[in-house]
Amino acid sequence: MHREEGGIVLRFKSEKELSQQSESGQMSQAVIRQLRAALQADVDQSVPGQKAPKPKSQGRANVPGESKGEASVRLALTAAFGSWERGGEVLAECRPFQTRQFRADFTLPRWRISAEIDGWRHHGRSLSDHHSDRERAIFFASHDWLVFPVSHAQALKETPLLVDAISRAMSLRTPTPRELIQITDIPHKHGVWHQMTVLDDTGIT
Repeated sequence: MHREEGGIVLRFKSEKELSQQSESGQMSQAVIRQLRAALQADVDQSVPGQKAPKPKSQGRANVPGESKGEASVRLALTAAFGSWERGGEVLAECRPFQTRQFRADFTLPRWRISAEIDGWRHHGRSLSDHHSDRERAIFFASHDWLVFPVSHAQALKETPLLVDAISRAMSLRTPTPRELIQITDIPHKHGVWHQMTVLDDTGIT
């Protein structure tokens, strides 16, 4: 930074240089305070050629047991639609049904939409996995749920496409009123799952 005092241009590159001038006794403490404030203002402003500080994420960067793909999808969806806990739409680790303990990676409960990260490690490596995934998909569809299967590579590189697809699907579906959806936390060894219950207009499940 530089500052003109009494016709003299004073140049300082750091707090260290300013402190050295202060210790020399050549400038009053009042001038030193003004220069220190100006130096801090320069630091706070964006400087051409330097990277701007990254904005803080609205969601947690890491969740225990979460893969990089799951983290990428969670952050993209909550940025677009908001988290359920804060009045938005997205709820992670949700069990939408009372009769089956199927769990969805990410849901939009009011819209009956879910996103499932189908990484190769846990999906498709065995015949039983293949059959259980098909059974699960049929059950969701038969209960008017729209499931978006997402590969690990897509989760890392193509979340804007997922957000756009879900937005389009939301425009075609009728949401359930939020007050008719009850969410109960279920402690789990990997954290907390959420049991979803849909009430009718009388408040009875």
